This record gives sequence, C-alpha cells and structure tokens, in this order.
Amino acid sequence: MFDAGKQTEGITAESSGEAEEPDAGHKRPAGLRHSLQRTLKLYVSASRLALGQSAGQNRWLTAAGVAGALSFALLGTGLAALVAPYAGVQTAALTADDAPQIIALDADGTGAGSLSAMAGLRSTTGEALARTAESEETPASPADIAALEAAEAAQEAAAAPTEPAGPQTVETKVAINNGETLMQVLTDAGADRVDAYHAIAAMKPHYSPTKLRAGQQISLTFETNPASGDESPAKLLTAISLQPDIDRAIEVTRTDDGTYKTRQFQKELTSGYARAKGSIQSSLFLDADKAGIPAPIIVEMIRMFSYSIDFQREIHPGDTFEVFFERKYDEEGVPVKSGQIAYAALTIEGKSYRLWRFKTADGDWDYYDENGNSMKKFLMKTPIDGARISSGFGMRKHPILGYSKLHSGVDFAAPKGTPIYAAGDGVVSKAGWVNGYGNYISVKHANNYETAYAHMNGFAKGMRAGTRVRQGQVIGYVGSTGRSTGPHLHYEIHIAGKKVNPLGVKMATGIKLTGKQLAAFKATRQKVTTQMAEAPLVTKVAQAGEASNKAN
Repeated sequence: MFDAGKQTEGITAESSGEAEEPDAGHKRPAGLRHSLQRTLKLYVSASRLALGQSAGQNRWLTAAGVAGALSFALLGTGLAALVAPYAGVQTAALTADDAPQIIALDADGTGAGSLSAMAGLRSTTGEALARTAESEETPASPADIAALEAAEAAQEAAAAPTEPAGPQTVETKVAINNGETLMQVLTDAGADRVDAYHAIAAMKPHYSPTKLRAGQQISLTFETNPASGDESPAKLLTAISLQPDIDRAIEVTRTDDGTYKTRQFQKELTSGYARAKGSIQSSLFLDADKAGIPAPIIVEMIRMFSYSIDFQREIHPGDTFEVFFERKYDEEGVPVKSGQIAYAALTIEGKSYRLWRFKTADGDWDYYDENGNSMKKFLMKTPIDGARISSGFGMRKHPILGYSKLHSGVDFAAPKGTPIYAAGDGVVSKAGWVNGYGNYISVKHANNYETAYAHMNGFAKGMRAGTRVRQGQVIGYVGSTGRSTGPHLHYEIHIAGKKVNPLGVKMATGIKLTGKQLAAFKATRQKVTTQMAEAPLVTKVAQAGEASNKAN
C-alpha cells in the first residue's frame, strides 16, 4: 500500500497579527539582506576590538584571530543563505515508518520497468508533499491525487497472484522419412502412443497409412498444458491432416469424448488443355522439360513413338516436338495435375510423326496417325527409355570370360533402377535367377515370339510365371546382376526358339480404323485442332507450380 507519510500539524507561515502578504517570496530577499548586514556588523566590531586590545601584543596572534573570525563569519553567512528561503516555514518530517514503500514487478517477474516507473511516481509524490507543506490552505491537485491512486493500483497489481497459463494449440508439419511408419512419426512428435494408435485406427477405413511415401507431409495439431515445476508440458494429439492426392484431403480429429473420427474432403478441380513445343538439342526428355512439359507427359510421349523411332540412334539436334495434353486446375487456376495426351508430334530429319488419342467402339484408348493406323506395333523397338546401345547383336569378346562368344541380344546402358517395359502383350514364362543372366524375365507373345530381359536389379510387383502383361507395362528395373560389368538391360527376341537381332526384326503394325470408326476419328482430329488453337503455351513457372503440388 502506498503511504504518503504524515504531515506535521500547523505547517503554516507565522502570522504577526497583520494581514499576510500576497506573496511570501518577496520577503525572502529582504530577510537575506538583513541577515548579511547583521553578520558584517558583528564581524567589524569584533575586528576592531581585537586589533585595539592587541596593539601592544604579538601581531601574528592578532592576524590569526582575525582570520578565525572571518571564517566563522563566512560560515554563518552560508548557513543564513540556505535557511533564508525557508524562513517562517516548519519542516515536514517523514519518519522511516511513514515513508512510502513501493515494490512493483513486471509481468515477466524482472521488475525493472516497474521500479523505474515507481521512482517517477515517488518523485511526483514528493513534490506534492513539499507543495502541501508550504501551505496547509493549498489543496492537492488532481494530478497529485491521480499519481497516488496509480501508485496504489500498481502495488496491488504486483501483489496479486499470477494465474497459470491455460491450454494452447500448437500446429506443426512433419515429413515421412524413408522406412518410417505413421506411428513412429506421431510418437516422435510427442503424441501419446495410445492416442496415436486410436487416431491411426480411425484413419484406416478411409486411407491406409502403409500408402504413405517418403517425403509426404503431414500436419499435426496438439493441445499443450503447461505443467508445474520442471516437468515438460503435456501434449494431447487433437488433429492429423494430410493430402494423399491432389484432389483429396484426409483429416482425423479428436472429439469431446476422447475418440477420433476421420473425414475426407474432395477438392473441385477444373479441366482444361495446354500445349507446348520446342526443338531438340541434347535429348527429348531434357529439352521438353526446358519447354515446361511435366515429366509424366514426356515419358508418355517417348512411349508413344518408341514403336516407330529409336530414341538412342535416330534423334538428332534440330529435330522438333509438339504436344497437346489435358490439365487439371485448382480453385485459383493453378495447374495441379496432368491428364492424357490428346495430340503429339515429332519431326525427325524432316519426317513428321503425328499421333492423336482416340477411343474405339470397344472402349479401348489408343494413338493413331492421320490415316487411322494404330501407333502400336507387334513389339516395341526399345523396351526402355533414355538408354544408349552399349553392345549390339553378334560375335564379340566377352568382357568377363575373355573369349569370343555370341552376344545373343542388345545391351542398353542405363542408370540402376530405370524402368523396363514389356515389349508386347503376353504371358510371363519365367521370372527368377538364371546363371550368367542374373535376375531374368521371359515373356511369350503371339506368333511364336518371345522376349527376354536380363541383369535386372529387381522385378516389378506381381511378376511371376503365368502373369499376363500388356505392352508398355513395367516389368522390372535396370541392374547389374549376374555376369555384368555395369548397370544395363540385356534384351533378346526369340522367334520359334531361335535368337534373332532385335534391331533387325520387322514389326507388324496394329489396328487400322475403317468405316464409321475412321469417320469418328477424323471428327476427333478436327476438334483437337480447334482446341489447340485456343490453348495457352505452358511455361516453366506453371510446371514448377504443378510439381510443387504433386510433392505435397
């Protein structure tokens, strides 16, 4: 409590019976002059007396006496000057018990800022007391009263107990690392294992956590309750949200009764088209990427033309490409997903290859040239993308065995893990380890054709004897198993059990449209041409936005 102290009673100017002068300040100079005059007269009288009585004595003693008298006179004059302003005023005394005692702390407990403020209030209060001491008839001003009340309020606030902080909501994002489970991610983030178990159980009917892949981001929400002492704050898992697909989101939330429930949100995407074109300087993949074409579209383009073009030997600088494809856009018009190719073209050394997507009467999609001929051949020329031929078919000195031996296939050098496609529709006849060939797959096709793929790093899921595969389906991945000096695909074609040169086989063409089917295809072709004229060219910025959304 702020104590302003006690004011002595009767702190007023003494009255001589006459009316008090309007301004006591005018009396102070007169009183000072009167005191000085009396002091000087006393000094002169004392000096004369001393000098007259000591005329016959030692002059040095006389001089010392005079100096002492002068010192006392000066001391008296100084005291008179100090006391003169307070002539007629009694002293206002503040005892140790009455003096104000102010202690104030900041919200953080340091108290530095509040102590500084209290010092200012104390100074203001002291001035108010001094003014009150001069005249008991002068009342305290509103500013003085406000200062006293503020000081009292500050002291009471400092003395009041601080209420503990309530629960707080904390949101964080985590990414799935390679080999991590959702349970590990939740518990590492601070979730209770029982809560994590029930949250995952609630999610499973809508989305399996085993489908999460490395890099997938998950948003977590916790409610924290600060604990007393040195204990860590308790964390309660209240929500999990993730986006497994571009157009779908999953959210798991904790209910009031402590259980968890899951909701799915389907995002509305709008469909559109985009087109891109460019010239080849190094490779179709790299230059198409520079033109802003998404990677899945580039891979599909390579697959479309791989029946007719050998991308390892027939592509040259200056060749051109063009593609027109579907695209999905979010609510803000940002491209988030690529669809199917409607049209694509390659010009190789002046020769154009153009293909349109068309759905036949039986419901199957395929690509056809301007005359209605299917792009598909009986077998693909090259069952791998982006590879170079490192060794051809024929006799050669074996790099490991050291002697000449028939090389019964074609080697395509490619990085480890590059996808390998089935060259045509067929049934897997063998999938396993074969001495010298390492991991090996053979596929039987119609007309006594068979293809073989060796030195694989591994097989695609479900590859075993008896599995039916379609042309272009991934069946395995490039490796260096068996007798191999580096990652590559060894590819063979057998006709009626005889191994032949894969690069020399004449592949039969696929379906040719006729009649109503051909007329419908031509109508589709014309529609695509009109749409292409209205579609915008893609940019690298647009592709970067799409890639970012896919990563999330």
